[in-house]
Amino acid sequence: MKFDSIKSRLVLMTLICVVGMGMLVVSQHYFTQRLIELNQQRDLLLRMGQDLLQMRRHEKDFLMRHQQEYFQLFIERSESFSTRLNQLTPLISDYDMPMSQLGNLAEGLDEYQQLFQQVVALQTKIGLTPTSGLLGQMIDTEGELLSQSYFDVGSNALIQLDGARLAIRDFQLTHNNYFATLAVQSIELLAQARNAGKSEQVDELLSVYKEAVGALAIAHQTLGLTHNEGLVGRFRRQAHSVEQQLTLIDNALQPIIENQEQKVKIYSISIAVLTSVLLILILVKSFATFHRAFSNFVMFFYRCKRQYQRMDPRKLGFAEFKSLAELANEMVESRQAIEERLAVVEAELAQKQRKSETS
Repeated sequence: MKFDSIKSRLVLMTLICVVGMGMLVVSQHYFTQRLIELNQQRDLLLRMGQDLLQMRRHEKDFLMRHQQEYFQLFIERSESFSTRLNQLTPLISDYDMPMSQLGNLAEGLDEYQQLFQQVVALQTKIGLTPTSGLLGQMIDTEGELLSQSYFDVGSNALIQLDGARLAIRDFQLTHNNYFATLAVQSIELLAQARNAGKSEQVDELLSVYKEAVGALAIAHQTLGLTHNEGLVGRFRRQAHSVEQQLTLIDNALQPIIENQEQKVKIYSISIAVLTSVLLILILVKSFATFHRAFSNFVMFFYRCKRQYQRMDPRKLGFAEFKSLAELANEMVESRQAIEERLAVVEAELAQKQRKSETS
Protein backbone atom coordinates (compact mmCIF):
# COMPACT_ATOMS: atom_id res chain seq x y z
CA MET A 1 0.00 0.00 0.00
CA LYS A 2 1.43 3.39 -1.08
CA PHE A 3 0.88 6.26 1.32
CA ASP A 4 0.95 8.99 -1.38
CA SER A 5 -2.40 10.56 -0.59
CA ILE A 6 -3.87 12.50 2.31
CA LYS A 7 -6.42 9.76 2.91
CA SER A 8 -3.75 7.06 3.05
CA ARG A 9 -1.67 9.19 5.41
CA LEU A 10 -4.68 9.62 7.68
CA VAL A 11 -5.28 5.87 7.55
CA LEU A 12 -1.62 5.28 8.44
CA MET A 13 -1.78 7.67 11.39
CA THR A 14 -5.01 6.07 12.59
CA LEU A 15 -3.44 2.63 12.26
CA ILE A 16 -0.38 3.71 14.25
CA CYS A 17 -2.61 5.19 16.98
CA VAL A 18 -4.72 2.04 17.15
CA VAL A 19 -1.69 -0.29 17.22
CA GLY A 20 0.10 1.89 19.78
CA MET A 21 -2.92 2.09 22.07
CA GLY A 22 -3.52 -1.64 21.63
CA MET A 23 0.06 -2.45 22.61
CA LEU A 24 -0.21 -0.07 25.54
CA VAL A 25 -3.45 -1.69 26.74
CA VAL A 26 -2.07 -5.22 26.30
CA SER A 27 1.17 -4.42 28.12
CA GLN A 28 -0.71 -2.63 30.90
CA HIS A 29 -3.09 -5.58 31.28
CA TYR A 30 -0.25 -8.11 31.31
CA PHE A 31 1.92 -6.29 33.83
CA THR A 32 -1.09 -5.28 35.92
CA GLN A 33 -2.00 -8.95 36.23
CA ARG A 34 1.55 -9.72 37.27
CA LEU A 35 1.46 -6.95 39.85
CA ILE A 36 -1.90 -8.16 41.13
CA GLU A 37 -0.48 -11.67 41.57
CA LEU A 38 2.60 -10.31 43.33
CA ASN A 39 0.50 -8.12 45.61
CA GLN A 40 -1.71 -11.12 46.36
CA GLN A 41 1.42 -12.95 47.42
CA ARG A 42 2.48 -9.96 49.50
CA ASP A 43 -0.98 -9.93 51.09
CA LEU A 44 -0.68 -13.65 51.82
CA LEU A 45 2.70 -13.04 53.45
CA LEU A 46 1.23 -10.24 55.57
CA ARG A 47 -1.62 -12.50 56.67
CA MET A 48 0.83 -15.30 57.41
CA GLY A 49 2.78 -12.82 59.52
CA GLN A 50 -0.43 -12.01 61.39
CA ASP A 51 -1.12 -15.71 61.87
CA LEU A 52 2.38 -16.20 63.25
CA LEU A 53 1.95 -13.28 65.65
CA GLN A 54 -1.31 -14.78 66.89
CA MET A 55 0.39 -18.15 67.29
CA ARG A 56 3.09 -16.50 69.41
CA ARG A 57 0.38 -14.79 71.45
CA HIS A 58 -1.50 -18.06 72.07
CA GLU A 59 1.78 -19.77 72.94
CA LYS A 60 2.56 -17.16 75.60
CA ASP A 61 -1.00 -17.27 76.94
CA PHE A 62 -0.73 -21.04 77.34
CA LEU A 63 2.63 -20.85 79.12
CA MET A 64 1.23 -18.23 81.50
CA ARG A 65 -2.27 -19.60 82.13
CA HIS A 66 -1.88 -23.32 81.32
CA GLN A 67 -5.28 -23.49 79.61
CA GLN A 68 -5.99 -25.93 76.79
CA GLU A 69 -8.12 -23.42 74.86
CA TYR A 70 -4.97 -21.51 73.89
CA PHE A 71 -3.48 -24.68 72.48
CA GLN A 72 -6.59 -25.15 70.34
CA LEU A 73 -6.36 -21.54 69.14
CA PHE A 74 -2.70 -22.14 68.34
CA ILE A 75 -3.61 -25.20 66.24
CA GLU A 76 -6.29 -23.25 64.35
CA ARG A 77 -3.86 -20.45 63.56
CA SER A 78 -1.17 -22.88 62.47
CA GLU A 79 -3.64 -24.56 60.10
CA SER A 80 -4.53 -21.16 58.68
CA PHE A 81 -0.82 -20.44 58.24
CA SER A 82 -0.32 -23.75 56.41
CA THR A 83 -3.31 -23.09 54.14
CA ARG A 84 -1.94 -19.70 53.14
CA LEU A 85 1.49 -21.24 52.58
CA ASN A 86 -0.04 -23.81 50.20
CA GLN A 87 -1.79 -20.97 48.33
CA LEU A 88 1.50 -19.09 48.10
CA THR A 89 3.51 -21.98 46.64
CA PRO A 90 2.01 -22.08 43.08
CA LEU A 91 2.19 -18.29 42.81
CA ILE A 92 5.82 -18.13 43.87
CA SER A 93 6.72 -20.88 41.38
CA ASP A 94 5.96 -18.49 38.48
CA TYR A 95 8.78 -16.17 39.50
CA ASP A 96 12.51 -16.49 39.94
CA MET A 97 12.37 -17.26 43.62
CA PRO A 98 14.08 -20.24 45.23
CA MET A 99 11.42 -22.76 46.17
CA SER A 100 13.75 -23.97 48.92
CA GLN A 101 12.73 -20.95 50.96
CA LEU A 102 9.11 -22.11 51.00
CA GLY A 103 10.24 -25.64 51.78
CA ASN A 104 12.34 -24.39 54.68
CA LEU A 105 9.41 -22.35 55.94
CA ALA A 106 7.07 -25.37 55.79
CA GLU A 107 9.60 -27.54 57.62
CA GLY A 108 10.23 -24.81 60.17
CA LEU A 109 6.50 -24.43 60.84
CA ASP A 110 6.09 -28.19 61.22
CA GLU A 111 8.93 -28.34 63.74
CA TYR A 112 7.50 -25.30 65.54
CA GLN A 113 4.13 -27.07 65.89
CA GLN A 114 5.73 -30.30 67.08
CA LEU A 115 7.83 -28.52 69.69
CA PHE A 116 4.80 -26.66 70.99
CA GLN A 117 2.84 -29.90 71.18
CA GLN A 118 5.70 -31.38 73.20
CA VAL A 119 5.61 -28.33 75.49
CA VAL A 120 1.87 -28.75 75.95
CA ALA A 121 2.21 -32.48 76.60
CA LEU A 122 4.98 -31.93 79.16
CA GLN A 123 3.10 -29.12 80.87
CA THR A 124 0.02 -31.35 80.98
CA LYS A 125 2.17 -34.04 82.61
CA ILE A 126 3.39 -31.50 85.18
CA GLY A 127 -0.15 -30.28 85.70
CA LEU A 128 -2.33 -27.64 84.09
CA THR A 129 -3.89 -27.00 87.52
CA PRO A 130 -2.54 -27.50 91.04
CA THR A 131 -4.65 -30.65 91.34
CA SER A 132 -3.72 -32.36 88.05
CA GLY A 133 -0.65 -34.19 86.76
CA LEU A 134 2.46 -34.52 88.90
CA LEU A 135 1.37 -31.50 90.94
CA GLY A 136 -1.91 -33.21 91.87
CA GLN A 137 -0.11 -36.46 92.65
CA MET A 138 2.38 -34.63 94.87
CA ILE A 139 -0.35 -32.70 96.72
CA ASP A 140 -2.43 -35.85 97.22
CA THR A 141 0.60 -37.63 98.66
CA GLU A 142 1.31 -34.68 100.94
CA GLY A 143 -2.28 -34.86 102.19
CA GLU A 144 -1.98 -38.57 102.91
CA LEU A 145 1.34 -38.02 104.72
CA LEU A 146 -0.14 -35.27 106.87
CA SER A 147 -3.02 -37.55 107.82
CA GLN A 148 -0.55 -40.00 109.39
CA SER A 149 -0.03 -39.76 113.13
CA TYR A 150 3.72 -39.84 112.54
CA PHE A 151 3.43 -36.21 111.35
CA ASP A 152 1.45 -34.87 114.27
CA VAL A 153 1.71 -31.19 115.09
CA GLY A 154 4.99 -30.34 116.82
CA SER A 155 6.79 -33.49 115.73
CA ASN A 156 10.26 -33.38 114.19
CA ALA A 157 8.93 -35.41 111.26
CA LEU A 158 6.38 -32.66 110.49
CA ILE A 159 9.09 -29.99 110.67
CA GLN A 160 11.23 -31.96 108.19
CA LEU A 161 8.22 -32.57 105.93
CA ASP A 162 7.32 -28.86 106.00
CA GLY A 163 10.93 -28.06 105.06
CA ALA A 164 10.66 -30.39 102.06
CA ARG A 165 7.31 -28.90 101.07
CA LEU A 166 8.70 -25.35 101.36
CA ALA A 167 11.73 -26.30 99.24
CA ILE A 168 9.42 -27.72 96.58
CA ARG A 169 7.34 -24.51 96.48
CA ASP A 170 10.54 -22.44 96.25
CA PHE A 171 11.65 -24.60 93.33
CA GLN A 172 8.31 -24.07 91.57
CA LEU A 173 8.62 -20.30 92.03
CA THR A 174 12.32 -19.83 91.27
CA HIS A 175 13.13 -22.89 89.12
CA ASN A 176 16.36 -23.16 91.05
CA ASN A 177 17.71 -26.72 91.19
CA TYR A 178 19.08 -26.08 94.66
CA PHE A 179 15.59 -26.18 96.15
CA ALA A 180 14.68 -29.36 94.27
CA THR A 181 17.81 -31.06 95.59
CA LEU A 182 17.06 -29.78 99.09
CA ALA A 183 13.51 -31.19 98.95
CA VAL A 184 14.69 -34.62 97.77
CA GLN A 185 17.37 -34.73 100.48
CA SER A 186 14.80 -33.82 103.14
CA ILE A 187 12.47 -36.57 101.97
CA GLU A 188 15.37 -39.07 101.95
CA LEU A 189 16.23 -38.16 105.56
CA LEU A 190 12.62 -38.72 106.54
CA ALA A 191 12.60 -42.08 104.77
CA GLN A 192 15.87 -43.18 106.41
CA ALA A 193 14.72 -42.27 109.93
CA ARG A 194 13.84 -45.22 112.16
CA ASN A 195 11.80 -43.46 114.81
CA ALA A 196 9.21 -45.18 116.95
CA GLY A 197 5.70 -44.92 115.56
CA LYS A 198 6.82 -44.85 111.95
CA SER A 199 4.76 -47.33 109.91
CA GLU A 200 5.40 -49.10 106.62
CA GLN A 201 2.63 -47.00 105.07
CA VAL A 202 4.60 -43.87 105.92
CA ASP A 203 7.67 -45.32 104.20
CA GLU A 204 5.61 -46.19 101.13
CA LEU A 205 4.07 -42.71 101.01
CA LEU A 206 7.51 -41.09 101.39
CA SER A 207 8.79 -43.25 98.53
CA VAL A 208 5.86 -42.17 96.32
CA TYR A 209 6.36 -38.56 97.42
CA LYS A 210 10.07 -38.67 96.55
CA GLU A 211 9.32 -40.10 93.10
CA ALA A 212 6.69 -37.41 92.43
CA VAL A 213 9.04 -34.62 93.52
CA GLY A 214 11.89 -36.06 91.45
CA ALA A 215 9.68 -36.49 88.40
CA LEU A 216 8.40 -32.93 88.85
CA ALA A 217 11.96 -31.58 89.04
CA ILE A 218 13.03 -33.54 85.93
CA ALA A 219 9.92 -32.41 84.02
CA HIS A 220 10.62 -28.76 84.86
CA GLN A 221 14.26 -29.16 83.84
CA THR A 222 13.20 -30.77 80.54
CA LEU A 223 10.67 -28.02 79.97
CA GLY A 224 13.29 -25.39 80.76
CA LEU A 225 14.19 -23.62 83.97
CA THR A 226 14.61 -20.35 82.00
CA HIS A 227 13.13 -19.03 78.78
CA ASN A 228 16.25 -20.00 76.84
CA GLU A 229 16.74 -23.51 78.21
CA GLY A 230 15.19 -26.88 77.62
CA LEU A 231 12.16 -27.48 75.45
CA VAL A 232 10.86 -23.94 75.89
CA GLY A 233 14.19 -22.54 74.70
CA ARG A 234 14.17 -24.76 71.59
CA PHE A 235 10.55 -23.87 70.97
CA ARG A 236 11.19 -20.12 71.17
CA ARG A 237 14.26 -20.34 68.94
CA GLN A 238 12.25 -22.25 66.37
CA ALA A 239 9.54 -19.58 66.50
CA HIS A 240 12.16 -16.91 65.80
CA SER A 241 13.51 -19.05 62.96
CA VAL A 242 10.06 -19.21 61.32
CA GLU A 243 9.76 -15.44 61.65
CA GLN A 244 13.14 -14.98 59.97
CA GLN A 245 12.24 -17.37 57.14
CA LEU A 246 9.00 -15.47 56.55
CA THR A 247 10.95 -12.20 56.49
CA LEU A 248 13.42 -13.66 53.98
CA ILE A 249 10.60 -14.58 51.60
CA ASP A 250 9.08 -11.12 51.97
CA ASN A 251 12.46 -9.51 51.30
CA ALA A 252 12.95 -11.72 48.23
CA LEU A 253 9.50 -10.79 46.91
CA GLN A 254 9.98 -7.03 47.27
CA PRO A 255 12.61 -6.65 44.48
CA ILE A 256 10.39 -8.68 42.12
CA ILE A 257 7.47 -6.31 42.75
CA GLU A 258 9.73 -3.29 42.19
CA ASN A 259 11.11 -4.88 39.01
CA GLN A 260 7.60 -5.47 37.65
CA GLU A 261 6.62 -1.90 38.47
CA GLN A 262 9.73 -0.66 36.66
CA LYS A 263 8.89 -2.79 33.63
CA VAL A 264 5.39 -1.31 33.55
CA LYS A 265 6.87 2.19 33.47
CA ILE A 266 9.51 1.33 30.86
CA TYR A 267 7.12 -0.45 28.47
CA SER A 268 4.41 2.18 28.85
CA ILE A 269 6.79 5.07 28.24
CA SER A 270 8.53 3.24 25.36
CA ILE A 271 5.26 2.48 23.56
CA ALA A 272 3.96 6.02 24.12
CA VAL A 273 7.22 7.59 22.92
CA LEU A 274 7.48 5.32 19.87
CA THR A 275 3.87 6.01 18.88
CA SER A 276 4.32 9.75 19.38
CA VAL A 277 7.58 9.82 17.36
CA LEU A 278 6.00 7.95 14.44
CA LEU A 279 2.97 10.25 14.45
CA ILE A 280 5.15 13.35 14.65
CA LEU A 281 7.36 12.15 11.78
CA ILE A 282 4.32 11.43 9.62
CA LEU A 283 2.78 14.79 10.50
CA VAL A 284 6.01 16.69 9.78
CA LYS A 285 6.53 14.91 6.50
CA SER A 286 2.89 15.39 5.55
CA PHE A 287 3.04 19.07 6.43
CA ALA A 288 6.25 19.55 4.43
CA THR A 289 4.71 17.75 1.43
CA PHE A 290 1.50 19.72 1.75
CA HIS A 291 3.39 23.01 2.06
CA ARG A 292 5.54 22.26 -0.99
CA ALA A 293 2.55 21.27 -3.06
CA PHE A 294 0.56 24.32 -1.97
CA SER A 295 3.53 26.60 -2.79
CA ASN A 296 3.77 25.02 -6.24
CA PHE A 297 0.09 25.76 -6.83
CA VAL A 298 0.48 29.38 -5.73
CA MET A 299 3.47 29.85 -8.02
CA PHE A 300 1.59 28.08 -10.79
CA PHE A 301 -1.40 30.47 -10.63
CA TYR A 302 0.96 33.42 -10.33
CA ARG A 303 2.84 32.42 -13.49
CA CYS A 304 -0.33 31.60 -15.34
CA LYS A 305 -1.06 35.33 -15.43
CA ARG A 306 1.84 35.88 -17.84
CA GLN A 307 2.51 32.60 -19.57
CA TYR A 308 1.18 29.16 -20.25
CA GLN A 309 2.85 27.45 -17.30
CA ARG A 310 2.29 23.77 -16.72
CA MET A 311 2.85 21.83 -13.48
CA ASP A 312 4.82 18.61 -13.13
CA PRO A 313 2.62 16.21 -11.06
CA ARG A 314 5.68 14.18 -10.15
CA LYS A 315 6.90 17.07 -8.00
CA LEU A 316 3.76 17.03 -5.85
CA GLY A 317 3.53 14.76 -2.84
CA PHE A 318 -0.11 13.82 -2.51
CA ALA A 319 -2.25 12.08 -5.12
CA GLU A 320 -4.98 14.66 -4.55
CA PHE A 321 -2.60 17.46 -5.52
CA LYS A 322 -1.43 15.45 -8.55
CA SER A 323 -5.04 15.18 -9.71
CA LEU A 324 -5.50 18.92 -9.21
CA ALA A 325 -2.29 19.53 -11.14
CA GLU A 326 -3.59 17.50 -14.08
CA LEU A 327 -6.86 19.44 -14.01
CA ALA A 328 -4.91 22.71 -13.83
CA ASN A 329 -2.76 21.66 -16.80
CA GLU A 330 -5.93 20.83 -18.74
CA MET A 331 -7.32 24.22 -17.78
CA VAL A 332 -4.15 25.93 -19.07
CA GLU A 333 -4.30 23.96 -22.28
CA SER A 334 -7.99 24.83 -22.70
CA ARG A 335 -7.24 28.49 -22.05
CA GLN A 336 -4.36 28.42 -24.54
CA ALA A 337 -6.56 26.80 -27.16
CA ILE A 338 -9.34 29.34 -26.60
CA GLU A 339 -6.93 32.24 -26.77
CA GLU A 340 -5.40 30.85 -29.97
CA ARG A 341 -8.86 30.52 -31.54
CA LEU A 342 -9.73 34.01 -30.40
CA ALA A 343 -6.54 35.31 -31.96
CA VAL A 344 -7.42 33.61 -35.29
CA VAL A 345 -10.96 34.99 -35.14
CA GLU A 346 -9.67 38.48 -34.34
CA ALA A 347 -7.21 38.27 -37.23
CA GLU A 348 -9.98 37.21 -39.60
CA LEU A 349 -12.24 40.02 -38.37
CA ALA A 350 -9.46 42.55 -38.73
CA GLN A 351 -8.76 41.34 -42.29
CA LYS A 352 -12.45 41.57 -43.22
CA GLN A 353 -12.65 45.00 -41.73
CA ARG A 354 -9.67 46.21 -43.79
CA LYS A 355 -11.22 44.77 -46.93
CA SER A 356 -14.46 46.57 -46.24
CA GLU A 357 -12.68 49.83 -45.70
CA THR A 358 -10.72 49.62 -48.96
CA SER A 359 -13.79 48.77 -50.95
